[in-house]
Amino acid sequence: MRAKRARAFTLMVLTAAGLLGCGDESDPAPRSEVTVMTFNVLCSFCSGDYDPWDERLSYFGDIFERHDPDLLGLQELTWPDEVDELLALRPGFAAVYFEGDEPGPLSFTDYPDATILYRTARFSLQERGSYWLSPTPEQAWSAGFADGQLPRLVAWARLRESETGRDLLFVTTHVDNNTPSQEKSAPLILERTEPWALQMPVLMTGDFNSQTYDPAYEILVEGADGQGFHFENAFDFAQAWSIDTNQDPVPEYDVPGRIDHIFVAGEGARWTCPQWTVDMRVYGDEDRYPSDHRAIVAELTF
Repeated sequence: MRAKRARAFTLMVLTAAGLLGCGDESDPAPRSEVTVMTFNVLCSFCSGDYDPWDERLSYFGDIFERHDPDLLGLQELTWPDEVDELLALRPGFAAVYFEGDEPGPLSFTDYPDATILYRTARFSLQERGSYWLSPTPEQAWSAGFADGQLPRLVAWARLRESETGRDLLFVTTHVDNNTPSQEKSAPLILERTEPWALQMPVLMTGDFNSQTYDPAYEILVEGADGQGFHFENAFDFAQAWSIDTNQDPVPEYDVPGRIDHIFVAGEGARWTCPQWTVDMRVYGDEDRYPSDHRAIVAELTF
């Protein structure tokens, strides 16, 4: 395991230094470029040490405008009205999230805790779905991986790129923070993703509540039992990474301790990541962050 990490770190350093190529330039297949964001926006009623939701909406709008992602994986939205408020900040985007028929234990019918936004000029929706992070993933509102676990789910969308006609799977999730939900969710996510990855490029985003040294994270990037299908973290093969901030001095960012990730997979997709960015700008009179999580952005090609 340590050897794998060392090799990944060496590859990242060499690539960032320009000592390794990012693909075969003789490949005649055109490459697609896509900017992806994952962001846990902090629930609207969880203000605490943060500004009220209505003020934070303007902060989100600034973040979206500056980074201009084509695909967004958002977490911790509570009500469909909040999705509409975010869509109002992103004209030309559409949303995918769980829209149910029966209310769950929290009296919700629709549940945008894991929400996808996609640019309609770039992509058309071909298929959508969800499953629950539980021993019964097809049962809506199910939990059971840990005591105190809230119902958590994975939302996915098969999107077709208008210019090339290529399909890709875009996925987002909010893994519960109660242990061992993370370790039990990781194999399920791999199992459900692998069939798609055999057919098309896959982008998996979310708040995984797993730091890079946690067992659940190792399952995601090394495979169940250390073998088989697994994800690659865009950070690990990024040519460069940066902190976008308006603070002076530039704040530190705990790279190994991050729990929000952008993963990729897909047979023959040949992903590259020219730039990976974490947004650490502050807002308002009190110079507060817009959420207890930081927006992460990856510029990717496949």
